[in-house]
Amino acid sequence: MDKKLIGIYDNWQDKLDAEEWYFSNAFELISKDMSSESAFNYIPEVIDMLLKLDEDYLIWETLYFLIEIYSIAETTQIHPILEKNWSVLREHIQKYEDSYSTPYQELKRFLRVKN
Repeated sequence: MDKKLIGIYDNWQDKLDAEEWYFSNAFELISKDMSSESAFNYIPEVIDMLLKLDEDYLIWETLYFLIEIYSIAETTQIHPILEKNWSVLREHIQKYEDSYSTPYQELKRFLRVKN
């Protein structure tokens, strides 16, 4: 897994207390120079992270990062890793009411996923 992505979650509460836009800025450092191809290839990193997270707020932020990565990739094609793990991801995110009700539903709309 990408060390930059993992590092974002280290001491995240302190970093967020110090900077309101911490997650937005941290994710931008990863994505700012991505080509559409490199963004598409980065999707499995974000999926892996989402499956490891167990904090609603972190899942919320990371789902929006995934949508951003998809926007950079300029596609709504479901990455094969996401397709393979869709039901596992859905089951995991369903445990977190806020993330499931908003960013997960936005991801589904963005990718035109029906179920």
